[in-house]
Amino acid sequence: MLADLCDIFSSYAGLLVFQEHCAKSGYYTKYLMSKAVKTCSKLNLLSGNEMDVFEELPSKVEKVSLTIENDEALTIDAPNEFLDPLMWTFMKDPVRLPTSGNIIDRSTITQHLLNDPNDPFNRKALSIDMVEPATELKERMTIWLDQKREERDCKMEE
Repeated sequence: MLADLCDIFSSYAGLLVFQEHCAKSGYYTKYLMSKAVKTCSKLNLLSGNEMDVFEELPSKVEKVSLTIENDEALTIDAPNEFLDPLMWTFMKDPVRLPTSGNIIDRSTITQHLLNDPNDPFNRKALSIDMVEPATELKERMTIWLDQKREERDCKMEE
């Protein structure tokens, strides 16, 4: 079973999206992953390139974790329109609710709709397939965040 888990992790270890999910999961620790890599190596559960990719996973997840932390720090002074109106967090995927016209993060409305099939702002019937991407807002958010990253990077170079 351990060999299967190591094989699964090595299959996805090189993918940035997997590294991001590891970093954000709340379950990942560098200590445990490093220990898993050592155990896998000691027991020869993976070979060649698979082992090489698996060995790199802890350092890659640490790097992604730092990027996530730095990006979250950039959003502290985000304009209110970029914040989810229910959770008051920076939206990653803003969507418009056609029943009320409000914009909310997709993850927030998805979670809400698991418990209540109504728009949280006006109580009208709503389903996840009804929500519409707020592409214009997403573009403004991306531009704003890119500018903040550029400012941060310029300050780091000085």
